[in-house]
Amino acid sequence: MKTIEEEAAACRAAFVGVPVGAPVLHCHHDALVAVLFESAENRINYILHDKPQTEQALRLRLFRPIPPGSLGAEWVKAHAELVKADAEWDKAHAELDKADAEWVKAHAEWDKAHAELDKAQAEWLKAHAEWLKAQAEWLKAQAEWLKTGYHAAICPDCPWDGTTIFAQSPH
Repeated sequence: MKTIEEEAAACRAAFVGVPVGAPVLHCHHDALVAVLFESAENRINYILHDKPQTEQALRLRLFRPIPPGSLGAEWVKAHAELVKADAEWDKAHAELDKADAEWVKAHAEWDKAHAELDKAQAEWLKAHAEWLKAQAEWLKAQAEWLKTGYHAAICPDCPWDGTTIFAQSPH
């Protein structure tokens, strides 16, 4: 293995005239073949500035262009399918992001509506409690009024039994 500087120089020399999109070896430590998505010089600079110094010479030695046509028609066809699938995946990912954003918006609206429902229910419960209290007072007042005898005087022979006028007839 040569020095880092020598390996960098050899790597740069190997990539003269190699365009973005060309197949390469060992662009990344975990892939044998990749396609340049940026210039080789950018990758070389990344190796020199962001990878551990103990890895740099080896990475630069192995990072090389693959000669045109040497991968064969089968690889070219498979790569074209991969590029197509990648584009479809990107499109689906964009749709997923859009749907997720809509869901987040809808969920926020649901949260707001739920908070409004909770508030309305609390107000209803408070009003219902007030109504029950008022009804109890009203029934108490009605019971007191019945004791006065005015009902019997105003409504003789009334079948009211305290609940209904349709009380069971004794006949």
